[in-house]
Amino acid sequence: MKTTDLWFASYLLLKGFKVTDFDILESRKCKFYFDISNEEWKKLRIDYADSEVNKIKQKQNELKDLIY
Repeated sequence: MKTTDLWFASYLLLKGFKVTDFDILESRKCKFYFDISNEEWKKLRIDYADSEVNKIKQKQNELKDLIY
């Protein structure tokens, strides 16, 4: 499975998963690949949505909205 979401990739690393590959994209982005089944990926996305990591990301975005 792959993601360009740096926060979600970081969450997966915190959960003990390893990056199996990555591609550097335009606009300072990166695509990260993980060896995770579809079912486990779905569960992790749901868990991430309720995680403290995601709450921090959302608050950071709110602060950026204030600045810009």
